[in-house]
Amino acid sequence: MKPYIKYIAFALGTVAATACADLDTEYEGDYISADQNAAVQDKAPEQIVAGLTSIMSNFSTYQTTYEQHFDFGYPALMIGFDLQTADFFGAQSGYNWFTYWEAFRSPTSTGVPTTMCWNTLYAQIKTANDQLKVLPEESDDTAMPFYRAQAYATRAFDYWVLAQVYQFNYKNHQNDPCVPILTDKNDTEVERNGAPRATVQAVYDQIMSDLNTAIDLLASTDVTREQVISSKPKRLVSLAVAYGLRARANLSMGKYAEAADDAAMAIKLHGEAPYSIAEVSKPGFNNLNDAPWMWGIAISENDRVVTSGIVNFPSQMCTFFDGYVSVGAWRFAAKDLYDAVNQSDVRKGWWLDSAKKSKNISAEQAAYLKPFAEMTETYQSSSNAALFPYTNVKYGTYNNELPGILAVCDIPLMRVEEMYLIQAEGEAMSKGMNVGKETLEKFIRAYRDPKYSISPRTAEDVQDEVFLQKRIELWGEGLIFFDYMRLNKPIDRRRARAPYSFTFNIQPEDPVLLYCIPNSEITANRAISDADNNPSASAPVMVDWE
Repeated sequence: MKPYIKYIAFALGTVAATACADLDTEYEGDYISADQNAAVQDKAPEQIVAGLTSIMSNFSTYQTTYEQHFDFGYPALMIGFDLQTADFFGAQSGYNWFTYWEAFRSPTSTGVPTTMCWNTLYAQIKTANDQLKVLPEESDDTAMPFYRAQAYATRAFDYWVLAQVYQFNYKNHQNDPCVPILTDKNDTEVERNGAPRATVQAVYDQIMSDLNTAIDLLASTDVTREQVISSKPKRLVSLAVAYGLRARANLSMGKYAEAADDAAMAIKLHGEAPYSIAEVSKPGFNNLNDAPWMWGIAISENDRVVTSGIVNFPSQMCTFFDGYVSVGAWRFAAKDLYDAVNQSDVRKGWWLDSAKKSKNISAEQAAYLKPFAEMTETYQSSSNAALFPYTNVKYGTYNNELPGILAVCDIPLMRVEEMYLIQAEGEAMSKGMNVGKETLEKFIRAYRDPKYSISPRTAEDVQDEVFLQKRIELWGEGLIFFDYMRLNKPIDRRRARAPYSFTFNIQPEDPVLLYCIPNSEITANRAISDADNNPSASAPVMVDWE
């Protein structure tokens, strides 16, 4: 494992140099080592916060694994995860950098998706561990519990994501191998002897331990993230976010009552309402300061992903941005998902219709898209910048530029809307169908579709309806693939109008859905061999449209 740890140390140096530019105006320095800890405690306590924010800087890195245009940190993984579903597509185009994910093109130990995922998340785990080693458990600083909680909560998030893609769902696979567990307590042992793949159960035990600790720490202090950092404070974890993370973990384990309770507490502590119907009737979802956002990735003008021009989230996701989308790499929804959205639902306008129009965009935005809409699209191999039906107009540009040039668009990691959906599923599965139905209908009617109603016959019907609502509400936010895996749903694209080469019908627990442990990790980690890895898979077979 030692060579890998050295690699991560180098990567962290890159992260600190490239991803914290917006913090330099507020805090001195960007990382503290164990040797510096005493001096920091005595002379420069503000550097503790700078070290703390180095954890969050790992969310938005620039080409730390590959010198390619798909490598811009966790937001790139979010796009990749969504492209592994039946809901979200990009054209078969030379400008679509994410075909590795969309086509399941490299499901091996040397593949791009696994190497990106592993390096990105373990780099952040390493940073969290390093901070926990230098932030004292006992301190007169009343903010110390808040600081330590950031590391615990973020580490839990990372392990939760890893658990979704390196093994199948918790319910049927608790004793199967997942990922190695590295903490601030076992790093010496790991460096000496490596770290084996822990079981799914052990990884979730670590996740829950970290989240319980984070919740206890945050509940023990009156310090808020607004007091810690004035610029986009929602980049840090609050008590509400910690409960939200635990709601996700409990849901993943099928602990429905606990998930519902945690989601309800997250809603209560957050204290802000979801987006209103009026607020989501136009492109947006790019501002961390918006009331419904609980946690997100803060992007500033000086960040390398912004100064790169096109190596960033808006370039790949925002239809009004002058980036990869505008040369043909549009991101569009599945036809069958679009068709499932009620006409009375404001979210119908989050995507263009079959005529490439949306009631949610302005006349100026429609005029901008008109030349692209008049081109003829092809589902085989795109050779132009033609818009596809169902292209998203969910995301807006910075300051409503048209076209967008500056990629200063924040990225959501958690919105309060998700908590309502978790609560509804958890209640249906633990307290009865009608309890979950009432929560779901009340939420959708108030904030998305005044005419919404459902007629379930079982709790599982409510669960399936929540799954559909998540696919609509959280489209493009990097979360829904985890629900596909949790609920054993097929990746069935036959009615999606996906590009021909990306049209598959992948059944639950097909080996192609699991990431292999990267070969670089197996080479460096003496506790894992090729025999311990997930099996390599062949790319899926293309099927016909229905």
